[in-house]
Amino acid sequence: MFTKTKGFSLVEILIVVAIIGVLLSFWGLTLSSKQKEIRDISRIRDVQALRNGMEVVKNETGVYDKSYCELGLVSACAKVQTSELLRYVIGMASMKDPSGTTVDCTNNQVCENEVCDYTFTRMEEEDYEIKFHLEKGTGLYAQPGCYVANQYGISKK
Repeated sequence: MFTKTKGFSLVEILIVVAIIGVLLSFWGLTLSSKQKEIRDISRIRDVQALRNGMEVVKNETGVYDKSYCELGLVSACAKVQTSELLRYVIGMASMKDPSGTTVDCTNNQVCENEVCDYTFTRMEEEDYEIKFHLEKGTGLYAQPGCYVANQYGISKK
């Protein structure tokens, strides 16, 4: 006589574990992609705030370079006490790439291929340029890579 025992066989348990593993890996990939998109949205928001601040500096002083920001990392401008831009961009001292990188975007190759921090690459009376990197792209800026913000808008480099 056979006695039927209740429970799962080893094969059934391994199949369930394998299915759960596959589902978790897909979920992890989706989560990673969403995190990149969220960081890109934050980057666009930060750069738009910088652009708006630069326009106020131009309207108030007549020129962009009265922001008194040096070429290099945008966050360094917050250390300049006389910076006009600091008056108009709230939280500029902590305005850094959301990934936490400290590499500047001066080098086009770096900017195109890896995450880099917001960088002033031109600052003149009638012109300025801020470079930054998008990991995935989002909205109007759907391509990953290097972008440039100036008085005319934001465009892919």
